[in-house]
Amino acid sequence: MKFARIVTIALLVLTSSSMAFAQDEGNGGPVTNDKFGVEIEPPEKWEVTQGKDKAVANFKHRGSQSQIEVVGTKLMTKDVSDVFFETFHKTLTDSDFKKTSETETTIGDVEGTQTNYTFKHSGVTLNVVVFEFLRESTAWLAVGYMQEVEKDKYIGDFKQVVKNMTFTETDDSGDGSNEGGESE
Repeated sequence: MKFARIVTIALLVLTSSSMAFAQDEGNGGPVTNDKFGVEIEPPEKWEVTQGKDKAVANFKHRGSQSQIEVVGTKLMTKDVSDVFFETFHKTLTDSDFKKTSETETTIGDVEGTQTNYTFKHSGVTLNVVVFEFLRESTAWLAVGYMQEVEKDKYIGDFKQVVKNMTFTETDDSGDGSNEGGESE
């Protein structure tokens, strides 16, 4: 009985997470998420993949194991964004990821904080790039996972994902801002 309940819940999660975004066939095309009012175009040579159920979009580079994940979470108030961001970063540091830098930065039209982490295992160094920002009452994380030796090759693609986030009007705060940047 417990197994059947777990299978049912898993199927519901998979069904709802796959319905949460629409995408073109083939290498992916843009990911559209109506709940968050966002469309995200994958970089060239990256394909849309199914990821965690909390992710708005997941992209994987076809020629490597590099991945980019975009996560959004609606907040009761903007004041609680720190809790969301701090919890994510604590999860990384508690898993032995080492913070190597943190800077306030702007990617495209989006102002936020970029934090870099490394993790070494079996002679390979993984680099994790996290860009966090707020838009209206939604906290956003763009997270890039790439081997340290490939970081210079794919960091531009990571930034392109943030630049390619096109927001539609939502019922959140109604402040009219469009920090995610529309196509120029």
